[in-house]
Amino acid sequence: MSDNGQGQDQGQNENQNPDVKQSNAESRRPFGSGIPIIQVNQAREMFQSTVRARRPGSSQPRDTVTMRESSVISTRSLASPMATQRPNTMMSPRPKMKPKTTQNHPHKSNNPNNPNCDHCGVVIVPSPVASLPAKDDPSVTIGDWTITTTKRPILSSDEIDEWTEKLHFPIPEMIFGNSGVEIINNSTNWWIKFSPFHALSEVKLGDSGLRVSYSEKWLNSKLKSSQISNTEEGLQFGKHWDWSYTTLYKGTTNEDSDYEFVRDDDYQLPIDKLSRRDPILFYDDFILFEDELADNGISILSIKLRVMAERLLLLCRFFLRVDEVLFKIVDTRLYIEFAEELVVREWKYMEDDYKTVLNKCKMNSSDPKRSLRDSNWVGSVLPLKERVCEVLRKKETA
Repeated sequence: MSDNGQGQDQGQNENQNPDVKQSNAESRRPFGSGIPIIQVNQAREMFQSTVRARRPGSSQPRDTVTMRESSVISTRSLASPMATQRPNTMMSPRPKMKPKTTQNHPHKSNNPNNPNCDHCGVVIVPSPVASLPAKDDPSVTIGDWTITTTKRPILSSDEIDEWTEKLHFPIPEMIFGNSGVEIINNSTNWWIKFSPFHALSEVKLGDSGLRVSYSEKWLNSKLKSSQISNTEEGLQFGKHWDWSYTTLYKGTTNEDSDYEFVRDDDYQLPIDKLSRRDPILFYDDFILFEDELADNGISILSIKLRVMAERLLLLCRFFLRVDEVLFKIVDTRLYIEFAEELVVREWKYMEDDYKTVLNKCKMNSSDPKRSLRDSNWVGSVLPLKERVCEVLRKKETA
């Protein structure tokens, strides 16, 4: 009887106080029965921001209207619970967009796995594809020129043994041996490539002269990891090579072509054209090889490429930092004017000792160690030791 009385009193209290009834109903609502509309809207905005980030040439992305419409719909849903139950006729149908044509544009994509270009609707901005093993081959054709970047995982153990035998020294710790860049002129059949193997083939086999506190210990560890016998011949093999992997690589060209590079140090890269804010149609940035030199610094070869509608600029940079010893940068810039078929290659060698660069860093930075890891900053303070500029010309016929 007392239980029935308590139940009647509780029912009367809920009838008299609607707030109590609502709170009890909410407490009985199953947890996780739905996704709040705010989280749905945030997910939409994050997706749209990702899409916009892949379109560097657009100040007003095409999906902005779609994102605004989704925001309006979410606002209406929050304002009126009944809005979510109404049919889709609330939202006015979007007019059908005419498909964009690419007949008036000289560039086209050679890889269908990349997002659309806001200029002309062509897919030309690189976007990695989820695959195992990881690989991607973004490519674009502009006029007579085809630019392709190849990305592959690091070498397997069998490939490492094969490279070690061919190069006659242990290869870097992390090497993307099957990655690289290829630029081809389809009308003249001239091409230039940048590959890790050809870059390492220019590493000197003689003694580099660089010494650190435990260089002997590090060399012995390299000999063991490369499966070289611990004999006198093996020791000589390991010591007579440049363990910093310094390479003066300028790229690989086809020698049987009718064109060749002719030295012209008076030519300067057109900074005014390269500093324009032209839309970037194709961009890529990746590493060919890297080695931390047994925690004594870093040796890295990287590629950075950007393609505009009228020109191309490629930077192949070798960056070396040996702690307490020196800094070294070898830059190879390739500049191409598509309409003029002008090809210029500029090669720079920069070097300075570690303490000098460190003192400059302390004067201009509150965190010197961070700046010393930035190859762009180091390159701005290193003195130029040598510069070679070449222009592509047709070979003289006999």
